[in-house]
Amino acid sequence: MEVHAHTHTERKKWTHYLWEFLMLFLAVFCGFLAENWREHIVEHKREKQYIFSMIKELEADTA
Repeated sequence: MEVHAHTHTERKKWTHYLWEFLMLFLAVFCGFLAENWREHIVEHKREKQYIFSMIKELEADTA
């Protein structure tokens, strides 16, 4: 059985891990915000379409 030698690297400081966690958290949070913003825009467009179709139906019913 072979034993592989591992290169000895300098241990990372706790601030490095904190920085990586912060970057990952910000990336996920920004993705969440972007998805909510996109969903809000889609719902707003759908609301305008419903209002427009309701107005058209009312105009057709009263004419």
